[in-house]
Amino acid sequence: MSSSCQEIAVGLLARRDHSVQELRQKLEQRDFDSETIESTLAICLERGWLDDARFAASLLRQGISKQHGWLRICQDAKRKGVDSELLSQAEQAAEIDWFALAKETAQRKYADVDGVIPPADQKLKAKRMRFLQSRGFNFDQIQYALSND
Repeated sequence: MSSSCQEIAVGLLARRDHSVQELRQKLEQRDFDSETIESTLAICLERGWLDDARFAASLLRQGISKQHGWLRICQDAKRKGVDSELLSQAEQAAEIDWFALAKETAQRKYADVDGVIPPADQKLKAKRMRFLQSRGFNFDQIQYALSND
């Protein structure tokens, strides 16, 4: 194993958590051979510096703090190489109320002085629905968020 590869991996992990796939890609970009990369990843996993379950939980917390819905968080996790099962386990452990998060997101973005969410016309409602959809909320959550309930 190349000590410089390990040093770079530790440096990257010191800044923030990474998934195994992300760290592998970053090391590949630095032109380390695959054997060196795999041994470095094995050491990082063995010592607990690299943990996809911890990364999935962190990704979930970050997504919620950005007021993203489950669908958007899943998309981000897939792009970063996180197993969907690990993300589902983190979501179950966190017990998130996605309907309440959708409502809060809509209120932050659209509540007027009276706190009224439902738009008067269809064009405005469609625009708000697209916004919440882009945030990763499903149709039922969006309907709830834009209702008077």
